[in-house]
Amino acid sequence: MPATTPRGYEYPLYADAQNFPTQIQALAEDIDADVQSLYNASAAARNAPTASISSIGILATPSGAMTTMTFTDELYDNAGMVNLGVNNTIITIPQTGLYLVSGSATFNIAAGTTTLACALFLRSVGGLVPDIATVTKQLGSPMTNLSMVTLTRCNAGETISLATQHNFGSPIDVNTVRLYVTKVAP
Repeated sequence: MPATTPRGYEYPLYADAQNFPTQIQALAEDIDADVQSLYNASAAARNAPTASISSIGILATPSGAMTTMTFTDELYDNAGMVNLGVNNTIITIPQTGLYLVSGSATFNIAAGTTTLACALFLRSVGGLVPDIATVTKQLGSPMTNLSMVTLTRCNAGETISLATQHNFGSPIDVNTVRLYVTKVAP
């Protein structure tokens, strides 16, 4: 009776009757089915809903207030998740699933400025929690970038946005922001 490998490839045992053409055909069919399943999984991953938006313009952020970032450039969108002409602050989730979400912002902090607390928020409307992830850090020139990456369960129709907040006594410009969302699992 033939045995199988952990990946499901059938092979004869020494005590089995030898029939090389049949056995090699079974092995080839098993390998073909395995490679095809790997290819299909890879193709599905490449075609998963993904969007990336950015902005390199200057956005003044007032002290103490949470400011939702606006975006001007659609870098990639394979599932109709972005419509900057209608709403330039969000990415809309097309399918329920597990998503990798990342965001970053660069603050224009002048050299010699007193170190200040800056926060970055990945926000959600229509999901389980309003703030998917938050990072707060003491920033001062030359360290002026905040970024974060998280895995989160999202619902179809949920929207994801990026917001910042700081405690400097006057507005600070944010000049580069990016938001990226991709589905990684059902």
